Amino acid sequence: MAADLGPDWTRKSQFREMEGIVSEATVNGFRMYYETHGSGTALAMIHGGLGGGEGCAQMMEHHAATLSDRFQVISYDRRAAGRSETPADGYSIPNYANDLHVLLGHLGVSRAHILGSSAGGPIALQFALDHPDMTLSLLLINTMTYVQESERAVRIRELHEIKQVLIEKGKEAAVEAGLNSRWPGLRESQPEQFAKLKAINLEQFDGIVKTIQSYLDIQDSIETRLHELVMPSMIVHGDADSRINIACGLQLHQGMAGSEFHVIPGAEHGLLTNEARRTRGLIEEFLAETAAQLRI
Repeated sequence: MAADLGPDWTRKSQFREMEGIVSEATVNGFRMYYETHGSGTALAMIHGGLGGGEGCAQMMEHHAATLSDRFQVISYDRRAAGRSETPADGYSIPNYANDLHVLLGHLGVSRAHILGSSAGGPIALQFALDHPDMTLSLLLINTMTYVQESERAVRIRELHEIKQVLIEKGKEAAVEAGLNSRWPGLRESQPEQFAKLKAINLEQFDGIVKTIQSYLDIQDSIETRLHELVMPSMIVHGDADSRINIACGLQLHQGMAGSEFHVIPGAEHGLLTNEARRTRGLIEEFLAETAAQLRI
């Protein structure tokens, strides 16, 4: 797989943590933080968020130890998120999918189960469309294709507010406006967490704005190709999701022939953390069934 790496790959420091490998490397033009845990069939997990935030940290905290008993769990912080770098360019869904492709190539992974949560979902979908031969199965957790006008309108308002506040009050106020929009009440309920996210988002602000725009740029480029995704697929959504309405998950299911659709009653957005046990149970059951089906 070395041919896939190209001149943009440079291995950096590597050390062991939580019985896994934590590393930083220059991948597809930016410094990426990534983790691998366990061995066996690869499961690549793509975190959500529209830039900033903590990247894959909470997802790995909740799932790495358990899932790595049976899989090689791979995750990473996306461009302008968590511990990864905020490059000047490269903000598009096809390029985000290529980031994962380059990472898997370096790790010697030729096929993997691909999981995308929230904003990680379109990246997982794009990866599966671009590399169906590498995608053993597709797991889509509280996500959407971004073709839905009502959901796009929310992101358009958020981006407009951030840009308007930036003009009127400066970067710090714009960051606070973005955080208040994504996590209402966090500043009052968890002031330390709010301050931590604010510091991260100030550093990654330019990339956050470009990331939000990249999701609006999707248009119907994924929605019109859902019928091409014939690998085993599972969609999981909470019926109380106020961030991405459950109708978006159902629309995914209807566009993907043979996909499974699971509803977690009473569950809000953020299933991998807020409903970690129930969601992981569905993931493990689906992957076991898929392994038997594919004989892997």
